[in-house]
Amino acid sequence: MTLDEEIYKSLHDDLDVCRDYIRQISKGMIKGSVSKYPIFIATRGEADFDLGLPLITRNDFDITWNFSVSHLEEFVNKKIVAKDKVDDFIRAYKNPEQFMCVFVAEEGTMSFVFMPYDRHRELLN
Repeated sequence: MTLDEEIYKSLHDDLDVCRDYIRQISKGMIKGSVSKYPIFIATRGEADFDLGLPLITRNDFDITWNFSVSHLEEFVNKKIVAKDKVDDFIRAYKNPEQFMCVFVAEEGTMSFVFMPYDRHRELLN
């Protein structure tokens, strides 16, 4: 499932504010052997989402989205990614040095999207 334009633009705008911080968290997770596959969860609703650890709230940066941090292993444990689909997920996972993996959990929409850390990279794709 792809994100609609409004969600994508809103997410993109918020990530412009905090992408450097998210990049540092991702590098730390990989370097610290937490996971080779960091996943950042983006939510806008007030509902408690039982996945990952809270990382950034809307109020922290005056943005629209809340972000939590997780990883592929938790997604498998919580059965969001089926065990028989792990290899497919890993093949689809983009280089974490260049892209953040964001799981958008919006009412009616749950989707993975890869957003570049380099703000100019999107213009090339």
